[in-house]
Amino acid sequence: MTKRISKTKLKKLEQICLEQISQNNITFLDEIFTFVEIMPSEFFEYKLNESEAIKDAIEINRAKLKRDLRFKWFESTNATLNAALYKLVCTEEEKRALSSSAAKNSPNNDICTQEEYLKSLKEMSEGLENAD
Repeated sequence: MTKRISKTKLKKLEQICLEQISQNNITFLDEIFTFVEIMPSEFFEYKLNESEAIKDAIEINRAKLKRDLRFKWFESTNATLNAALYKLVCTEEEKRALSSSAAKNSPNNDICTQEEYLKSLKEMSEGLENAD
């Protein structure tokens, strides 16, 4: 059975969600239920999960978080973080050169397992530490 809700009440509920997303840096849809007094079933029933404004607000928070993390990695002296940041910004050619183990073990050079990725990060870290 679908509950009826007025457009005014729905807009107000959406606005409350948007305020909480902004104030609490919400990055996942299900986090809204911690800060907004609405049951998940009602949220989905009212199709607030389809609200472009809510989706955009969450995406903006994710982008800000990723930017902040990249900045911390950039400022860090931790070789593993520096290598991870480099892998995010490097060209495909540079990525293949860094991931020699992935290139040997994977038919598609763009895809590697988590184990291969962590191994390549460790190798790069050791190489950077031994560079002095």
